[in-house]
Amino acid sequence: MDKLLTPTLNKSISIVLFILYSAMNLSFLVKYGIRQSIIPIYLLIAVFILVHFLIFKYSHQIFLKFRERPFILKAFIVSVALAYIGLSHVFTDPYKLNIDRWQTIEYSLRYWLHGKYIYDTENFVGNYPSYLPGQLLVAVIFFFIGNVGYLQVAAFLLFCYAIIKEFKNREVKWTGIFLLAISLSYIYEVVCKSDLISSFIIVSAFILYWHRKFEKDYFKNPFLLGLLLGFICLTRSVVIIPLILFFMKPFLATQIANKVKVGVGFVITFSLLLATVLLPAKDFDYILKYNPLQLQGQANKYVTLFFLAVTIILSFYVNRVEQVFYLSSVIIFAMMASYVFETIMLGWTFDYMNVSYLAIALPFCIIGFCYTKQKNIEFENIQ
Repeated sequence: MDKLLTPTLNKSISIVLFILYSAMNLSFLVKYGIRQSIIPIYLLIAVFILVHFLIFKYSHQIFLKFRERPFILKAFIVSVALAYIGLSHVFTDPYKLNIDRWQTIEYSLRYWLHGKYIYDTENFVGNYPSYLPGQLLVAVIFFFIGNVGYLQVAAFLLFCYAIIKEFKNREVKWTGIFLLAISLSYIYEVVCKSDLISSFIIVSAFILYWHRKFEKDYFKNPFLLGLLLGFICLTRSVVIIPLILFFMKPFLATQIANKVKVGVGFVITFSLLLATVLLPAKDFDYILKYNPLQLQGQANKYVTLFFLAVTIILSFYVNRVEQVFYLSSVIIFAMMASYVFETIMLGWTFDYMNVSYLAIALPFCIIGFCYTKQKNIEFENIQ
């Protein structure tokens, strides 16, 4: 893993991550591009590839000019946030657009707040909700504000803050923030008032913060860490992949007292939050039939176990925080791609596939790309 410091491998990782980033967004373009007949889909794909090639090749020269003008970056962040707020108000009727996500999150939150079981109610397209209580806890803030779409606006601002705090070079800051701002998959999340990517922005920001705060000892405050992990693990089940990569090796190395404190804190938060969604169920058999973990599982369980085993094995080779983001990007994207491939095998056409799951790797992919860009700048300065 230490060989990742070499310029050649760093460049290769940079290319792979940008290809993954482009693939996530291209999937959205293709899925929704084939539903219209105004512009040929092949032309849209050609323009998309050209634009992203130019971004990869020449964005360095543009962002370099902004390096001495930090106010431009601040203005860009504010402008994007305001644009996102506007986009979250564009569509007000999920039924006309056949978008089930924000209808599902809204009635799930109402059920949750009124002590009803949320996992046994179909939405208007026949799907069941799979929200874990950690994600409900995050989304309820914006439910009370009056628009669950603001969650993605807040997630964007959190991502910007994490990028600004982690990377000192302004060119790198521009890169990370710009790539999320123009991402078709993220813009789709904002317009559809979805909450999917926000969970992974939260865990990405948490990893960056915890590494920066406790770089020499991740278990300096073990009980608090356990409480936070109990909450984060109940946002989306897939977040355990980057958490395993980040914490597995140091957790095994820390003293037993720290392990116990982390475990106690985790059990407290995890149990309390899980109780809020499971206690309203009729009985245990009902929970087995309608439960969030079963509903959140997109891929075949054997495929999921395979990627989980790969994650655990690779966690022992992680030596630096950037490797967490490199590996998380590839593992999560590959696992979600296997789900898409499985739907192809079942005979689904592309316009009905839920390619949005590919985009959950987006925050890790962008942050990992920023690390490679930072390394490239360091190599150039050494030379």
